[in-house]
Amino acid sequence: MVKKRYSQIDERVAFGFLANVLGSNNSGDGDINSPFPLSDAEDMSRGVHFIPGEVTFARRGGKKVIFVSKCGPCCWYWKMPDGTRIYHWDQNTYQAIGVANNRKTVVDEQGNHFKNGAGPCPRCGNKNTNGETVKP
Repeated sequence: MVKKRYSQIDERVAFGFLANVLGSNNSGDGDINSPFPLSDAEDMSRGVHFIPGEVTFARRGGKKVIFVSKCGPCCWYWKMPDGTRIYHWDQNTYQAIGVANNRKTVVDEQGNHFKNGAGPCPRCGNKNTNGETVKP
């Protein structure tokens, strides 16, 4: 499910917007040199639970990072200026995909996971459901 900007407002997202406004940002775009980039807060308002550091640092540095929201959270990614795609990862979504793909749960010293990953997105077939970074 593709979520629109500002569709998921909670305390975490409100904090992101507040931190952006209170930060020392003179660039006018809300991202450059900001302690909490406006674009990060907007991504969170779409339902993103974790934003990779590379994304935040690129935005602070004035680079254009595009958030692409496909069919659901396992298919969301950030397109970096060099064409690299960094896929979003969320534990609950990962577990739901593994269950939908009938994957066997493995418990080891690393915790509870699936031996060969959760498998592809059951809706669109996206194979990048482990939060991978895909180089161009």
